Amino acid sequence: MTSGIAAEDWIAHHARFAPRAEAAHDLASGRRFTYAAFDDRITRAALWLARAFGVARGDRVAVLSMNDSDVFELQFACRRLGAIFLPLNWRLAVPELEFICKDSRPVVLIHGEEFADAALQVARLSGVPHTADLANGKPSAYEAGLAAASGTLAPPALDLPALDLADIWTIMYTSGTTGRPKGAEITYRMGVFNAIQCAMMVGLTAQSRNLVLLPTFHTGGLNVYANPTFHTGGCNLVMRRFDPALFLRLLTDRALGLTHALGVPTNYPMLAQE
Repeated sequence: MTSGIAAEDWIAHHARFAPRAEAAHDLASGRRFTYAAFDDRITRAALWLARAFGVARGDRVAVLSMNDSDVFELQFACRRLGAIFLPLNWRLAVPELEFICKDSRPVVLIHGEEFADAALQVARLSGVPHTADLANGKPSAYEAGLAAASGTLAPPALDLPALDLADIWTIMYTSGTTGRPKGAEITYRMGVFNAIQCAMMVGLTAQSRNLVLLPTFHTGGLNVYANPTFHTGGCNLVMRRFDPALFLRLLTDRALGLTHALGVPTNYPMLAQE
């Protein structure tokens, strides 16, 4: 498995073979996307990143946002461009985010509407050349960019080798408890084998409906079990942030049909108190 990243485009695969299957349900906005619609938005996001900000292979795309189906679109848009997805921890202070952006040098910082002030400060202090907002489906630079995007993605440059499974898909910064945060590199191969292992261990299938409740700047939010669910062709239901009362209501809502969810130890005392 040394090449063939295009063949590893999970969303495009499911859009081709199960276009009407539900891919994502953003609970805060109520938006629901089939794999065909999700695939189209990802292509448009990639076109927007490339044309509006010049994002190309190897460039970093920083995202500072609460949980949002748009975050997953940007993650897969980076994959289609060969760019590197850089989710930022919204719990960090401006100086901490400034360090991460100086270290990783993103081309653009895309931020949720709640973080506009912090994002603009970080971009100015760390020299990020572009910023844009997204707003959970409401009018924003992101939605306007997707609406205006058209055409097809340019083929890879002939002077560059084909994308390899060993290439980097995501850089996720550690908490830095023993010093400065460090950028952990997550390759395409890591994504594939993580998805396969999760599917084997917890029985993910195309009928799975996973609740995303951990923050998507965290590997738990992205990779257990959100990305593995996309890999199998299931549906991810995205909570904007963990709310114990809402979580319990969602678990007992038979219409949602939840099959999987992952929490961390701090979530469970909150549920017990609720």
